[in-house]
Amino acid sequence: MIVKISATSSQKASLVEENEIVRQLYQQMTASDFHDLSMGEIENLVDRHTREIRRQLVEMLTQDMADETILGCPDCGHMLKVTAHRRERTVNATVGPIRFERSYGRCERCQKQVYPADVALGLHARAKGSPRVQEICALTALRAPAAQAQDDVRRMCGLDIGASTLHREAKRQGERAIQLRAQAVAMAEHPDGADRLAAQAPKLPPHSTMVIEIDAWNIRERDYWGQTKKRRDAGEEVGRWHWVYTGTVFRLDHRGTSENGRHFVIDRGYVATRAGLDAFRKQLHAEALQRGLRQAETVLILGDGAVWIWNLAANQFGKAQQRVDLYHVKQHLWTLAAELHGKNTEEAEEWVRPYLRWLERRKNGALDVITDLEQLLETLADTEEKKREALSKEIGYMQTHKERMDYKSAKALGQPCGSGAIESTCSQYQRRFKLTGQFWSLEGDEAFLALATLHRNERWHLLFPHDKSTETGYAGPSP
Repeated sequence: MIVKISATSSQKASLVEENEIVRQLYQQMTASDFHDLSMGEIENLVDRHTREIRRQLVEMLTQDMADETILGCPDCGHMLKVTAHRRERTVNATVGPIRFERSYGRCERCQKQVYPADVALGLHARAKGSPRVQEICALTALRAPAAQAQDDVRRMCGLDIGASTLHREAKRQGERAIQLRAQAVAMAEHPDGADRLAAQAPKLPPHSTMVIEIDAWNIRERDYWGQTKKRRDAGEEVGRWHWVYTGTVFRLDHRGTSENGRHFVIDRGYVATRAGLDAFRKQLHAEALQRGLRQAETVLILGDGAVWIWNLAANQFGKAQQRVDLYHVKQHLWTLAAELHGKNTEEAEEWVRPYLRWLERRKNGALDVITDLEQLLETLADTEEKKREALSKEIGYMQTHKERMDYKSAKALGQPCGSGAIESTCSQYQRRFKLTGQFWSLEGDEAFLALATLHRNERWHLLFPHDKSTETGYAGPSP
């Protein structure tokens, strides 16, 4: 123990001796504020005493960067016609307000005014926060409503950012995410662009299978605020809940099973939009291209019985295999069993069990179930009208999806029979977008959906490249 304390004391003495700034700060803190503090309090103390030094360093380096920036157009490279020199700007950074000066001018080729230094520094014309502050706003607003996130930001980062500013900045980043998404969709719509998107995909193993699961969930919007009664009195029903179309894309070799038999996916893509089915179709196609759609030997579409899912699959992924969710089919059979033999009765369970086994274990299990149900329908008397209607309905359902119900082959190939991955995906989105008492607008929810999806797809660096850029930046003092 004595040796350990001696070594630590020696290291501290060496550090203080070599670094005058550290020595001064150490003496200042131990002389005034350092009294029986916990480690958390020590961290806060050091943060307070070093903040101004860090602010000055950021400000000096920012000014150096602005001075070194060439006065050329960031888009076309044409030299600008200088309009003004040394125009001051203040940006709120994680260490406090940063003031710097830069020049700007007009690009005669692009016909626009440009601040080249702002572009080089990663700043946007309307942003009052630095890139790191923008990122903090975006991340915290993705986790919780801005009113709740405000205090968390203050405690974790020492920043006093109002709830309206947090929300506004996160929404602005969401609008940038929409633009990035639109670029990918536009590329996917044209052969050359689709080729470039496909080239971005990782190399898939031979004989790969791509799985695409599709579903939708409802989001609540505040439509026609203040006009509800007037519109309803006029005979118009005002809706509050609207569909968010959602998809997930993954490779079969990225699907695993835990020790308790639960399936999981280690890497996958996400799509979620409130912008309608056509927009969803295009976004899903673009995401699939970036995940290796063209390299996959087999493409499998999974969903429940919704007609729109299979119409989309046929229109956009015409050569893909289709599979209706096994658990959705089982639910239909259980509903029929309850109608024929009573809900939660032994008779109902005894009747339905063989059909459930046939679906999973027989090569033509769906056809066997349909044949048996049709025979049962013939035996029912005309007086049992309600049971006959229920049977006819479920026979029609099974006939519609019989080509999508080869579960025995699916299990033999290690393919999913159920759409658990998309159910989980929808649930994850809803944790943020369906909080108690929360309303959205179409403009707001689409921006946040795009932002959340960009983050889930691990393309966050497209909005905030500064973390990536620091990998080749300042590495410490030279020996």
